[in-house]
Amino acid sequence: MPSPKYLALVLGLISLSAADLPVTRLQTGDITRSVQLLGEVRPRQQTALFAKVGGYVKTLRADLGDRVEAGAILAELEVPELVADETRTRAELALAELEHQRIQAAYRQAPDLVTRQSVDAAEAKLAVARAQQERNATLLGFALIKAPFAGVISKRNVDLGAYVPAGNGGNQAALFTLTDATTVRIQAALPESETGLVAVGQSMAISTESTGATSFPAKVTRIAGVLDHPSQTMLVEAELANPSGALKPGMFATVKLGLETHVRAKLLPLSAVVMEKAVATAYVNQGGVARRRVLKSGFNDGTNLEVLDGLQPTDEVIVGGGAPLIDGQAIKLNK
Repeated sequence: MPSPKYLALVLGLISLSAADLPVTRLQTGDITRSVQLLGEVRPRQQTALFAKVGGYVKTLRADLGDRVEAGAILAELEVPELVADETRTRAELALAELEHQRIQAAYRQAPDLVTRQSVDAAEAKLAVARAQQERNATLLGFALIKAPFAGVISKRNVDLGAYVPAGNGGNQAALFTLTDATTVRIQAALPESETGLVAVGQSMAISTESTGATSFPAKVTRIAGVLDHPSQTMLVEAELANPSGALKPGMFATVKLGLETHVRAKLLPLSAVVMEKAVATAYVNQGGVARRRVLKSGFNDGTNLEVLDGLQPTDEVIVGGGAPLIDGQAIKLNK
């Protein structure tokens, strides 16, 4: 009695010989070899905002997720010492200006009685008082924490009434983190073997798990030009407009980077290609009989296969659609 596997094969061949199979022919077109890389979505710019002067948080005008414009006040610090210093230096400046005016007037009226040295000393004292007042006014201005660029508050680490020490980011937590993701940078690591084939302007396709089948076209904007050790990869980057905010900084991205293009290549749809282990084959129609052809293949772009040898432009290549084919099998074509 025939085995079930043999009976299934015979039944499949009978149904196939009675089916209408579509055919295709080699087409001429361009095909690009691409590599798929793991990338990361990074913001166009992001900065942590620290307090230049120490004080207590008097007001908070921004919170997590708020969109702010450049120059917007995010928080105000209460700095009574600086206010007092600025008031004192303003008074010292006013006194220095008055003394300078008086000694200049006296020098004009009686140059023999007022020395030029006294005039120079008054001018120097006025300059010192002006510089001191400007310095304190500048420090007082730092009590207002402002956004250096337009973006979104991605972190807020301070509460109303909290004391904020002056610092430059050592062990101190930032008051806010401001992120601009209206344009994002897609960064990916390219293996050393491919680094000689990449150039600014080459096409990329970006996709993420959250955006599903949606792919974002982009172009290589920047190339690091040096390899990272020990991974022996080179960083490539693309800038991509992100007005909808679909691409979030920190996301992992799949980057399809086109490296080499062959123009006017002979192309065969992958639906007509049968892979037998590592060998690409196709079946052609010869008078109603399927004949197997071993293909010498070139680039594969996921849609078409570049055929270097094994087929002629006039060959009717059978599109099997997943049905099994064997050499010498009778077929019925759908033309």
